[in-house]
Amino acid sequence: MSTTTLEPAARPRRRWFRRQTTPSRQVKRDLLSQRNRPLRRLARFIRSIWFWALIAGLAYWAYQVSVVLNVLLIALGFALRILFVLAFAILQFVAIFWLMAQAKVEVIRPRDPKQVTFDNYKSQPNLIKLVRQWITLLSDLSQFQKMGGQFINGLLLYGEPGTGKTLLAKAIPGEAGIAFISFEGSGFRAMFRGVDVLRMIWFVRKARRLAREYVACIAYIDEIDTVGMSRGGVMGEGQARMGMGGGFPFMGGSGALTRLLYEMDGIGDQSRWEKLCARIARQLRRPFPPRKWHVLFMGSTNRPDVLDPALARPGRFDRTIVVDNPDRSGRREIIKYNLDKIQHDDTIDVEAIVSDTTWATPAKIMSAITKDAVRLALFDNRERVSQPDIELAFQEKAMGLENPIEEMQEDQRRQVAYHEAGHTVAQHYLRPNERIVRVSIIRRSEALGYVLPVPNYDIYALPLHTLVADILVSLAVHMVVKLFLGEYWTGATSDFQSIRSRI
Repeated sequence: MSTTTLEPAARPRRRWFRRQTTPSRQVKRDLLSQRNRPLRRLARFIRSIWFWALIAGLAYWAYQVSVVLNVLLIALGFALRILFVLAFAILQFVAIFWLMAQAKVEVIRPRDPKQVTFDNYKSQPNLIKLVRQWITLLSDLSQFQKMGGQFINGLLLYGEPGTGKTLLAKAIPGEAGIAFISFEGSGFRAMFRGVDVLRMIWFVRKARRLAREYVACIAYIDEIDTVGMSRGGVMGEGQARMGMGGGFPFMGGSGALTRLLYEMDGIGDQSRWEKLCARIARQLRRPFPPRKWHVLFMGSTNRPDVLDPALARPGRFDRTIVVDNPDRSGRREIIKYNLDKIQHDDTIDVEAIVSDTTWATPAKIMSAITKDAVRLALFDNRERVSQPDIELAFQEKAMGLENPIEEMQEDQRRQVAYHEAGHTVAQHYLRPNERIVRVSIIRRSEALGYVLPVPNYDIYALPLHTLVADILVSLAVHMVVKLFLGEYWTGATSDFQSIRSRI
């Protein structure tokens, strides 16, 4: 008898995460699906043709309203032409004034072939000795700052034209091995107000970048009186009126000067980057290292009396240096230095040139020897410069180029001869401490003739009888002409001006 084991029936698996669908609900869904089937087909059809339908609609609209479309296209083209013309005009205006605004800027970096040193600057040993102290500190400020010292912000050079102010400014960075940037004072002037301020900002920023790169930089402004003229002077008042009377705002007043004063006062302040680094260093509790670069402002002028007092006060241009004409030893050094640059023969008498050039500046000495004397020798078919070439070159510097009168009446020529002879005789007897270098009745510049005396030694002060002798020398020619020609003649205008200046 077999025993049958009954297994329990399998239970249906429950779907715990899905709600059971009853037959009634499923039927409802099927009915809804059948009802929405046409709508779905319509939606699919619309999605497939909507783009082409839009294009067709626009084409139909354009065909129906072609007049409106043409008007819109014409207006759009006109607007585009106006925009193009305006953009071109603005670009042309900016380009023209950008070209007009360009000024002469010279940048000399260390080891630049244009760089000069004190070996190129002669005749001022005491001045060079003073400047060497400052440039030694400029090269390395660590010990100076450790002792609590503060470096100067500016050096102002003044003196007569041609005494070597610009050459000295260029020699300082060349000797110290630092950067140099130069800007003409007149270059800050602009047609519109505010441009001079922008140029000054650019100039100082450029100097700062060069100083960070090369430890220090000299920012040199040539003819600084065009920028730093006193704001209470005639020019300053005129400029102020020009900008306020309803006219064009040309020559923007003293904006460049005001900005220069601001930059010089703030040259030691921290930049934004330095402030950020200092803040980070404080957060990290680390000492922030002192600045290792410096900008030294330099300026040169022939008119220190017209400068604004605020410019020359301590803290801005701390040191004022006078660059005078060279003395006898300085002229000798300059003459030998320039003679070494040219080919000359053995007739050159250096001491004679030194004695005859008491009136000459370093620029005139250089120009006479290296330019005029070489030209005279070359066009005389000679390969070496001689003593007469140098004497004639200095004569041209002193009195101008020779311009003889080919057809001159004999009585007028005789009057010129008596005039210059009277000067010569009176000069010989009344001024024995001077020797006569040359007498001529050949016209040079505006003078029909001239007598060129030079002192036997450099003169820095004169007794009163010397001035009286000069007046008598000027008056003597009038009496000589009266004595030999029987009447007074014109031609003594310069003599009378000389008398007025001495009286």
